[in-house]
Amino acid sequence: MSEIELISAALATGALAGAAGVASDTVRDAHAKLCELLRTRLVGRPAARQALDSTEQNPDRWVAAIGSDLAEVGADQDADVLAAARALLEAAQSHGHRRVNITHSKGIVVGDGNRNHFTFNG
Repeated sequence: MSEIELISAALATGALAGAAGVASDTVRDAHAKLCELLRTRLVGRPAARQALDSTEQNPDRWVAAIGSDLAEVGADQDADVLAAARALLEAAQSHGHRRVNITHSKGIVVGDGNRNHFTFNG
């Protein structure tokens, strides 16, 4: 995977997680950081900067939309941009779905950030 493809995959992943409503704070923050770093790099390229607000979820379309801009401004050689892209992909991967099989149980809670109060009578 090239650096442009890495950045595009990260942008698509962030857009997908946000659109699906399943993004954790870590994923949202990582996506925002990557977009901010790219906006800084893409000064003077309004179409490319506007594309960063897209909810496009196909990495190939990201490459087509802003791949050449990213290469021309050296984003594919920027260590901070590449680190942010990798961090976003890692955050999204660690925020995966769980497969749970529970039988004959009461008061089971699955997920993150849950607050529950149970009262069992019997």
